[in-house]
Amino acid sequence: MPDSAPDRQELTRAETITALAHYYRAEATRSLAWRERLDRTTNWAVGTTAAFLGFSFSHPEITHSSFLFGLAMIYVLLVVEARRFRFYDAYEYRVRLIHQNFVHSILQGRMDHGPEAPWRKELAQDLLHPRYKISRFQALGQRIHANYIYLFAILLAGWLLKIKLHPLPARSWRQYLDQAGIGGWPGWLTLSLMAIFFVHLLFLRHFGRKQRGGRDLVYPHESNDQNSPLTDL
Repeated sequence: MPDSAPDRQELTRAETITALAHYYRAEATRSLAWRERLDRTTNWAVGTTAAFLGFSFSHPEITHSSFLFGLAMIYVLLVVEARRFRFYDAYEYRVRLIHQNFVHSILQGRMDHGPEAPWRKELAQDLLHPRYKISRFQALGQRIHANYIYLFAILLAGWLLKIKLHPLPARSWRQYLDQAGIGGWPGWLTLSLMAIFFVHLLFLRHFGRKQRGGRDLVYPHESNDQNSPLTDL
């Protein structure tokens, strides 16, 4: 006996509003949870930076190579936070989608709640096939721009000062280069590699700040329609 397809019944306006209101609250809670994870990672990075500064300057016999380990730790936390930011951005996109097209329309006394509404179709598609809204490089760049560029700059300044002061105060550029060496690496090579590292951070920061699509260009062909529910999304 062939299976009979269940009857599909259109939801009423009240049922749609009730369901979307509960779903909006759930997505807002999930977005907030990921935001708290971002703050937690940033706190770890700030604490790690302070710990390495205190440890490295605690005794002259501690070499400046300890700062390299600190930079590596901060970079690992940056990668972790960038991954968390991609999740946060994906869920925050849904919150903005409902906020700017559902809540805003109710406050305006009108709502395009039909099944063919562009924002409802976009939300349903994103639930069926969830995807990131930004790339890994964009996420890295945005987190560097927001917080990590300052942490890296503080560690770099501390590293340069450590070379200047320890194990003996450098009185000349030649002495500074000698103290900047690590193992068999000469000082000029160490400084050059650190400069390349910092330049790559600046490149990622610039890349993350540029507008490259994503949630702001969900329906670019409707950008000229000021009455469109997705305008300025």
